[in-house]
Amino acid sequence: MRLFEILIAVLSGITLIWALRTPGPASRRWRLGLTWASLILAAAHLWIEGYRWQMAPLYLLVAGLSVCVIRQMDSGLSKGWWGAGVAALVAGVALAVLLPVPRIPFLAGPYAIGTVTYHWIDAARPETYGDSPSGYRELAVQVWYPAAASSGGIPERWLEHPALSRTMATWSHMPGFLLDQTRLTRTHAYPDLPLSKAEARFPVVVYVHGWGGFRDINQDQLETLASHGYVVVSADHVYGALVSVYPDGRVVYNNPDVLPYGVADEVFDQASARLVKTYAADAAFVLDQLALLDAQDPEQRFTGRLDLDRLGIFGHSTGGGAVVQLCGGEQATVPCKAVLGMDAWVEPVAETIIAQGLAQPVLLMNSAGWRHGENAECQARLLAASTGSVRRLTIMKAQHYDFVMAPALSPLGPILGVRGTIPASRVMEINQVYLLAFFDVYLKGQTNPLIDGPSLAYPEVVFE
Repeated sequence: MRLFEILIAVLSGITLIWALRTPGPASRRWRLGLTWASLILAAAHLWIEGYRWQMAPLYLLVAGLSVCVIRQMDSGLSKGWWGAGVAALVAGVALAVLLPVPRIPFLAGPYAIGTVTYHWIDAARPETYGDSPSGYRELAVQVWYPAAASSGGIPERWLEHPALSRTMATWSHMPGFLLDQTRLTRTHAYPDLPLSKAEARFPVVVYVHGWGGFRDINQDQLETLASHGYVVVSADHVYGALVSVYPDGRVVYNNPDVLPYGVADEVFDQASARLVKTYAADAAFVLDQLALLDAQDPEQRFTGRLDLDRLGIFGHSTGGGAVVQLCGGEQATVPCKAVLGMDAWVEPVAETIIAQGLAQPVLLMNSAGWRHGENAECQARLLAASTGSVRRLTIMKAQHYDFVMAPALSPLGPILGVRGTIPASRVMEINQVYLLAFFDVYLKGQTNPLIDGPSLAYPEVVFE
């Protein structure tokens, strides 16, 4: 619960206790004072923090108590009304706690975080998954970067467009309104800040989301990297993304026909291989655009400041397979210096790439459910063929969506089956520290024993 929400619940509870008493002069003053304080707090909450439906029982409680106290100054509440008030208090607190406004925890580094969003069109690739105004593949691409300290301003919201929270809920077979509160979450990134001058050029990390993901589905990890001196880039891989929101407000939804289920294995395998290649091509196009920004940024923010010779790339699920597709094999043309996959789905990756492996340092992080099976065997073959430094680890008690922001959405996640039983703050910390350690070692030349083997600090992490 947020600050004003906690204060409203506490004051409402205290007011309920006073309202049950037979009023004397002092009691009347207390009841009236508490009532006005609750009304003022509710107004401040709505103005500063914003309305959310989970607080409706508490809103009704404040309104009901106000009417009762003002109209019945000379008598206490009946036990029936008092019981209804207690029920509203309990319901409001429970809903607010079980479906909170998510907070974005991140390992704050020395830099403030700036962000900017682009709309890029790949005129070399016609769009084949759906409609496109230009007829070509169009991507909404967001960049987070180390910034000069913020001088005022308001950080961006995480899922500001309602299509994101609504579609995320229905994707998980829940009512669409259930996650509306996520629109109230503030990130730590400020739009259009100047790039920090602390370094001449910053290393670049590209993220590729999974099937049904979106560009900032792991906002905590992107912010961690940016605050520690990386320019971080992520695209909505349109039609594979859950929702793609363009800077002009245009919204494009996931196309389930892109990865069809309930079809013959051969059809599904062809579709998945095509999807991984499309994601990889998207990432390659994004890298081409970054090179153009480094050569000549129209806004002069990134000109000469992007160190693409220190390029890292990581992805989750389908995106994990795409980064292998992009950087693996003897014919790889993208200069990846370090590759990280989170529950990387490598089965759809071209067999020639699996057989040739990766020449770069690679870290594969798996959840417990991805530790075994055909995909795990495919990962093992990939690593065995790789010539770079290779590592594979498992986060025990974690599930597939623990690698994104799902743990922050609700403590009910394990019951609903959308995340593992490892505490949300813990699994998000593990993701961040291992991600940062890996890229610090291979893009910045630092030393960090965390990625070399078991750590007493993180016993949940098992190295294979």
